[in-house]
Amino acid sequence: MPGTLYYVGRGLQLLGMAALLEAILVAGPLGPSPRIFGFGIAAFLVGVWLVKRTTST
Repeated sequence: MPGTLYYVGRGLQLLGMAALLEAILVAGPLGPSPRIFGFGIAAFLVGVWLVKRTTST
């Protein structure tokens, strides 16, 4: 049974993907917002790390 950190990691992955999608959908002529895009990448990678850390044992 997965623990709390697993679900936190999955939630961060979903949040990161949503932020990336939002950054792309609201992008203007200069491209996506670097802050939103960077947050999306960081949240997704932290989520992947948490899931990998909890499932590797």
